[in-house]
Amino acid sequence: MNTDPSLTTLPAGSLLAVDGRGAPEDTSFAAAIRALFAVRAALGADDDVPLEGSYAQDGDPLRFDLDLLYGWHWTLAVPAPAGRTAGAVTTAAARFGAPVELRARPEQRVAALVHHGPYADEGPSLAALYGFVDEQGLCPAGAHTEVYLTDPSTTAPADLRTILRVPVAGVPVC
Repeated sequence: MNTDPSLTTLPAGSLLAVDGRGAPEDTSFAAAIRALFAVRAALGADDDVPLEGSYAQDGDPLRFDLDLLYGWHWTLAVPAPAGRTAGAVTTAAARFGAPVELRARPEQRVAALVHHGPYADEGPSLAALYGFVDEQGLCPAGAHTEVYLTDPSTTAPADLRTILRVPVAGVPVC
């Protein structure tokens, strides 16, 4: 994916997801990540997939402030293994005491770009992404999502790569 914003369509798919609130440094955030990958493995998946996080501010999906971490509402997600049912996910999640749910993601048109560097420095990239959406005559249609291409525990902050994307809709009203 290019570092310049572009439009693309995400295919429909199934996700394992956990909702939460607060900063990424909070224990609940790390617990949600562990739960997602544990449930995914318990469902028979053994391939490596990136973590996705969708973020909003104080429950408003179109508002997000990098500096107000404790007002964040987030949904963390990973692709669900093919053919798994909600019942199978509930059973696997119960083994780990985790609030993991199976969710359908509909086909979705998004604007996206790749951010290079620390997460704390995403502000200009997000501004460029939202500016691109506006230039295209589109409106944000939900919270922005980050797809983590590199592992922050093994990658220097300057080398991190994150896909930033925002769902879009045509006007009439933004």
